[in-house]
Amino acid sequence: MDNPSSLTFFLFCFCWVALIAGAVLGYIIGVRMARSKERHRLVKEKIRKNKVAIYHYQKEKYDYIGQINRLEEDLRNLAEESELYKERIADLDYYQRKVRESEQIIERLSAASEETIELPADAFSLLIQLKQDPVRTNLTKPEWSELLYTTDLLFNNFLTELKQKSGITRHEEEICCLIKWNFPRKDQMAVFNNTTDALTKSKSRLKKRLQLDDKTDLDQFIRLYR
Repeated sequence: MDNPSSLTFFLFCFCWVALIAGAVLGYIIGVRMARSKERHRLVKEKIRKNKVAIYHYQKEKYDYIGQINRLEEDLRNLAEESELYKERIADLDYYQRKVRESEQIIERLSAASEETIELPADAFSLLIQLKQDPVRTNLTKPEWSELLYTTDLLFNNFLTELKQKSGITRHEEEICCLIKWNFPRKDQMAVFNNTTDALTKSKSRLKKRLQLDDKTDLDQFIRLYR
């Protein structure tokens, strides 16, 4: 006599369990879809920012090529043994290296848009801000960390190597970072809000830590490192 009642109770419980399971499954699927959409959005944003950075370095590359063309024109009108000729040759070598560096960065940024290299999203916009207005752009510690990480990644982990080999400090990493991105001395002072003497002392300590002799130019050493 209890069979109909037992069957009804069983079906009732089964329906509730199925309903709850369906709700949980729907929630899990919804969460996964939301996460997938967020990842897709972040990837698209990273690609967009990388493209902006690529455009910036393409522009720099073309500027360097323009300098190379002007120098080559100058060289055609100078005597080979003159001091000015030697200076132009040194300048030409410098800009040719900068073109190669720009091409390498563009290549890595292009690869980062297609692969899973994790570059901080704001690092390049921070760098461009510093380039455009070093006086009024004050980076926070996390922003410096992003910029240092990206610089290290794009330049063959040279900061990691200098830390391991020479034990450079965080501020010395920042100096190396600006030198690597070709910031002139006046912009280095502006970024750090330093006087000429303060920057000279910081660079002297860095030079000593790297065990460079007095004749070695620190900026040139860092730019050519790795």
